Amino acid sequence: NVTSYNLPSDLPETSTIFVTITPYNSVGDAISCTEESFSTETLETIPVCTTLTSPLDGESDIEPDTTISWNNIPNATGYTLTLGTNPGDSDILNNEDVGNTTTFYLNSNLPYNETIFVSITPYNTLGDGISCSTESFTIKAEPLVESKYGFSPNGDGFNDFWEIKGIENSPNNSVDIYNRWGDLVFTISNYDNQSNVFRGEANKLTKFGAGSLPNGTYFFHIKVNGTHNLKTLKGFVVIKR
Repeated sequence: NVTSYNLPSDLPETSTIFVTITPYNSVGDAISCTEESFSTETLETIPVCTTLTSPLDGESDIEPDTTISWNNIPNATGYTLTLGTNPGDSDILNNEDVGNTTTFYLNSNLPYNETIFVSITPYNTLGDGISCSTESFTIKAEPLVESKYGFSPNGDGFNDFWEIKGIENSPNNSVDIYNRWGDLVFTISNYDNQSNVFRGEANKLTKFGAGSLPNGTYFFHIKVNGTHNLKTLKGFVVIKR
């Protein structure tokens, strides 16, 4: 003869429970007792891990000003974000609490030609997501832009070679230089803006012979081989000694 009962196990969460309580005595059971119901709550748990939606894990050729987005976790109240250029590194972003959002805009561009490693950890009042994996994507190579259309190879230590800005990021390249008659006067592989450069010296025999090329306008053809995001470029360069 009690008015309460402790169940032997927990009721399922987020469920409607139907209850009928029937009093009885020595004469018999109560008749036509009303069925009643109540709903159980949804228990809060530590959030599960999320995954990138943009850029996707393993994606390449990503713009350096990309926005990072991920899947929403319903019971998360916020996310922390870590970015680095090596697994486990945080040289770009260190455990940044970005709040309850699924999109993050970086204050500055990501570095060209780098693989970016991303760790996103959802959290709520019970704690952080456990053992969330690191994902990654790769930023595109720096666009191949000619920084100078002219140079003065006179040995003064300034502007003595033709600098091709960004070509060092795509070392599997070749550069051909032609005079105005279409003669190949210079060719080189693996142009790097350091030792492998065009200093105004012919390395192909021309009507002027080998050696220093005269002042004037020359035409270049740059090829980048293998997997890359750079276009083959053609244009002109001026030698003025």
